[in-house]
Amino acid sequence: MGRLYTGGGDGGTTSLLDGTRVQKDDPRIDLNGTLDEAQAAIGMARSMAPGRFLSDMEELEHTLFLLMAYVARGDRDIPSPSADLFEKKIDGLESLWPHDRSFVRPGKSPSGAALHLARTITRRAEREALPLFRRHLIDEDSYRLINRLSDYIFALAVACDEESVVEEITRKVIKELIRMSCKEGEGRLSLKTALDLVSAAEEKASQISVPMAITVSDEKGPLVFNRMDGVLPVSVGLSGKKAKTALGLRKTTSEVYDLVQPGAPLYGLQSDPDLCCFGGGIPLTDKEGKVVGAVGVSGGSVEEDIEVAEAAVSLWKEKEVR
Repeated sequence: MGRLYTGGGDGGTTSLLDGTRVQKDDPRIDLNGTLDEAQAAIGMARSMAPGRFLSDMEELEHTLFLLMAYVARGDRDIPSPSADLFEKKIDGLESLWPHDRSFVRPGKSPSGAALHLARTITRRAEREALPLFRRHLIDEDSYRLINRLSDYIFALAVACDEESVVEEITRKVIKELIRMSCKEGEGRLSLKTALDLVSAAEEKASQISVPMAITVSDEKGPLVFNRMDGVLPVSVGLSGKKAKTALGLRKTTSEVYDLVQPGAPLYGLQSDPDLCCFGGGIPLTDKEGKVVGAVGVSGGSVEEDIEVAEAAVSLWKEKEVR
């Protein structure tokens, strides 16, 4: 692997893609530097964006790579990317997240703010591209694309702002559902039964030779907790979070995992520090199908955690049938 620095530009020149040496303040280098700034800001936005926009931002970054290659092509035959795709995307975004054309103050969401930064940078790129267009160093299609960039990024910023509001509301609704579900199951899971469920889980964990942290919760919170000798420290807190997640959302944490993936209905919930959105948490339901508690297990692989939790749930079902 070569050195990061070469010294080739120490004299104030750099190379185009065809090997031609030009000054570092050449208009083509200036424009590419600005497009590089915009791409960095888009990358920052992508790291914080709602999941449904990740592929759009990755595609935008790729297009900027292609555009920068075209601008720095020299005599090489490199095509310019087209603006047509962005025009279709702008129309699609505005149909879902319309804007009244009023001035926008950036900062409604982290991803939207970063995109607005990228938008202002591409506005500068428009100004820097004009002399190159006049000198026929870039063609009409590439100049049209550069003009569409700021419009597309603006529409994407508005969409990210609005979608972030939806995600925040979803998180608040979920927390309220957790609070309400705790009240509904009040008094239906006894301490003795919870102790029996933990014992059943411990027995299964011993059979597979994996030390576990095990939590059984009722509507008021953890009812019984036990950690086996040798359990990983991180598992101690995770078992309680799994039980809380399963109890509050009335779903197994394996089901929740699918719902918090990018583009899924509960995406963003995985960042809630009070919840745990992967396998090992299972709700406990009574004969009427109402959730009255939950089991949370952590210490092994996801499959092992689920197996141990299911051992406790099996005993619970036996007790409910009697």
